[in-house]
Amino acid sequence: MLKDKFKLLKFFDWKLFVSLICLALVPAIIQTIETFVISTHVSTSEIDVIGQIEWFDLIDETIQAFLIIPLYSILNVILKHDKKRFPHATFKTMIIAFALYTVFSIVVLIYSATLISYMNPNETDLALVNSYLTTSTIAFMVGIIINFVNVVFVVLGKSKNLYIFLAAKVFVTIISDFILIPQFGVVGVAISNIAINIILATVGLFILFKQKTMKICWFKKEDLSVAKDWARIGAFSGVQQFIANIVYALMIVKMVNLVSESGNYWVSNNFIWGWLLIPVNAMREVIRKDCKDGYFELKQSNYYLITSFILILWCVTIPLWTPFFRNIERLENYERIFQIVILAFPFYIPYAFQQIPDSIFIGLGKTKYNFINTCIINFIYYGVWYILYKTEVVTFTMTTIILMFGFGMVTSYVVSILEEKIFLRKEMQKSESVQLEEIPGKEKSFINGD
Repeated sequence: MLKDKFKLLKFFDWKLFVSLICLALVPAIIQTIETFVISTHVSTSEIDVIGQIEWFDLIDETIQAFLIIPLYSILNVILKHDKKRFPHATFKTMIIAFALYTVFSIVVLIYSATLISYMNPNETDLALVNSYLTTSTIAFMVGIIINFVNVVFVVLGKSKNLYIFLAAKVFVTIISDFILIPQFGVVGVAISNIAINIILATVGLFILFKQKTMKICWFKKEDLSVAKDWARIGAFSGVQQFIANIVYALMIVKMVNLVSESGNYWVSNNFIWGWLLIPVNAMREVIRKDCKDGYFELKQSNYYLITSFILILWCVTIPLWTPFFRNIERLENYERIFQIVILAFPFYIPYAFQQIPDSIFIGLGKTKYNFINTCIINFIYYGVWYILYKTEVVTFTMTTIILMFGFGMVTSYVVSILEEKIFLRKEMQKSESVQLEEIPGKEKSFINGD
């Protein structure tokens, strides 16, 4: 049985998987260099500014859930059923995504002062935070184009394009970081991101136009059907992300700020998301791309087997983490960073496996299941924690915060498994049986997300 599962690995899109890992791995190395440059030229209080601004990243993530996540399903369907429309569809969806993101960013900037004051403790340099936020917003606005281009590359399975993108990112990032951060301090990080994103966006669009996977065109009345599907899928993924991030900002980020460990949490999070989760996130992208052939064509054993190997690799590297923090990133409080990471680490095991069903939902356009999961976790699970906090049954420390967040991930994984086994699989089987009745003799047909 296990031997048969190993044989299925030859059907896995290894080229795309490796290219996605490389695309994330090199920036992780650059992030490590950047952390070293920041720790060398920036004070501890300024590092806290970057950590406390994490709530703004949550806003960015929420907007992208509305605009970018649905495109995996939308572009998958267009590529499979109407390939000639694909270059026009990429151009139109990019214009809409950039325009809407720009509007949202302006709204955030208008209310930024109020948000900054609420989310940060009194001793924080609010003027510096505001300056960093304003500059970062410009970088995020250009960055939406980069994220869009990545989606198109993944949907097309263009691993070569990802390597070109990677080379450009490495070259530009190293130059801009070493020039701008020493000169402008923490704001230099944001300025560097602007320069990097502008160049990468230009390179990405050039590749799409050069390969004729994007063509300039006018909007037509028939585009409304795509817009409706985009809005419907985006509504579930966006609201789901909005709820998750609001609760995360209030229950995690704000509490971390209150216990004055925002800088430590930021560095720890960068290690987990910038290093450990690289192959998991690459797997997530491959799964979303694979969904264009329908649920029953997915070889899920590949995903679970590869994820298991990833987790083993994590465990093997644990002895190297402390030397990494101490000697590579040159962190003074490396022992504290290791304590935070090692406490949070076990909870990312269920998180890694959860990305499999969750990515299937997204790839098939079934984002309502992600939405249901989010509602259960954030309204019930975190609702209980909020009551305990307000009634002073629980006093938050860094350890309490990590445990609260960690068991939330465990609970969310259980919900995702139940959703796939009970709800999604039942729905897919019902849909397949209806299609087989309508088309006699056809064994299996593509199932479009509803």
